[in-house]
Order: sequence, then C-alpha cells, then structure tokens
Amino acid sequence: MKEALNNLMKFAFSLMLAFALIAVVASAQNKANVAKEKSPEEKLAESRADLIRAANDYKASLEKVIAAHEPELITKREVVERVKKLVADGSASRKELEDSLRQLAEVEDKILDAKKQISEADSMIAEVTAAEQLEKMKPAATGAFISTGILIRFTGKAGWNIAEAGKVQGFFSSRFGRVLPVSAFGQSATHDRLGYDHRNAMDVAVHPDSAEGQALMAFLRSAGIPFLAFRQALAGSSTGPHIHIGYPSKRFAR
Repeated sequence: MKEALNNLMKFAFSLMLAFALIAVVASAQNKANVAKEKSPEEKLAESRADLIRAANDYKASLEKVIAAHEPELITKREVVERVKKLVADGSASRKELEDSLRQLAEVEDKILDAKKQISEADSMIAEVTAAEQLEKMKPAATGAFISTGILIRFTGKAGWNIAEAGKVQGFFSSRFGRVLPVSAFGQSATHDRLGYDHRNAMDVAVHPDSAEGQALMAFLRSAGIPFLAFRQALAGSSTGPHIHIGYPSKRFAR
C-alpha cells in the first residue's frame, strides 16, 4: 500500500513537472512571436521593397518581349522596303504593300506598348523611392513647397481630382501650342498588375527646370494643385525627369 502511494505521488509530481515545462515553452514561444512581430514602419519598408522588386521583375519580362520582337521588326521592315520596290515596278499590288505595312505596324505597336509599360514601372519605382525620402523630412503643411536637389514637391491647397486634367491640358496647349505630353494618365494595366494606385494622378514628361516645366509648376501652384516633380532618375529607376500631378500614389491595401 505504501509503495503504491509512493508511486502515485511520483506520477503526480512528474505530471506537474511536465505541465510546468509546457507552460515555460509556451511562454517562451509567445515572447519569440512578439519579438518577431514587425513594426508598422518595418512592414511599410518591406511592402515598398516588395513593390520595387515586383516592378523590376516585370520590367525584365518586358525587356525580353522587346528582344523577342526586334528580329521580327527588322524582317518586317525589309519586307516593306522590298514590296515598295515591287509596287514601283508593277510586280506587286497596293494591297500587298498595305498588308506588309499593317504587319509592320502591329510589331511596332507591341514594342512601343512594352516600352510604355517599362516607363510606367520606372515612374512607379521613382514615386515609391521619393515617398520614402519625403517621409524622412519634416511633415509638410498644406500649401508647402519643398525643393531638393532631385525632388520638388507642392502639397497643394485646392485638392485634386483627375477629372480636372482638362484645365491643366488647356493651360499647356494655349501657352506652348502643343498637347500636354502625358506619359501616364490615371490607372494603367501596369499599375493594376503591380497593385499600385495611380487612379487620381497623371505623369507629364517635361523637365521641371525647363521653360515648360517651370510654367507648368507655376500654374499648378497658382491653382493649388499638388504635384511631385523629378529632376532626374532616382536610385533603382531609369525614368527621366517628369512631373507627377496629384498626390503621391500608394500601393493598394493587401
């Protein structure tokens, strides 16, 4: 009887020890999970890095598309020149020339579209990088104008909606006699693919330090329209100088 009681007490002690060990392990695991949890700033930095990585991967795939079409482009151009000569000496019809020109245009369109998407991805990388730099500065008040060696930012006073783009285009065409060179208007397939919200913004391919850029920025400031101007390409992006009209774009919430 005494031996049975001792065995029972030993079992009970072993059970208590096991529960204590489980509790210690669980507590350590919870502390580790808390330590692993990232801060909002770390999550934002990681999201931006993911976005830039995805954009660069997308650009690489588009560059492969261009490379694949370039031999075909050369061939189609040679065909057009050959058919032109045949039409000139009466050996080919105008219909054959029209067909060869149409086929050439199709290949050219594919290459131009890929280049446009690369430009849009580059602009997006520049905007993401700029947002990171702007956050390191002091918060800008409404109507503030900030100029650095690379970036110019005006926070605006009147707000902005892309539906107002007509008045910006009207100013530019009346002032310079040509259409506003918009490189990205609102949301594009590139922005959709990369999960970037560009719905309420447009990019204009003018250098902010040129006469056109200076006049455009002066107009935007007088109208209270926010903008972000790039004097040169930012790290990781090969996009040229341009003016982003509207508030800084952001990634869609995942």
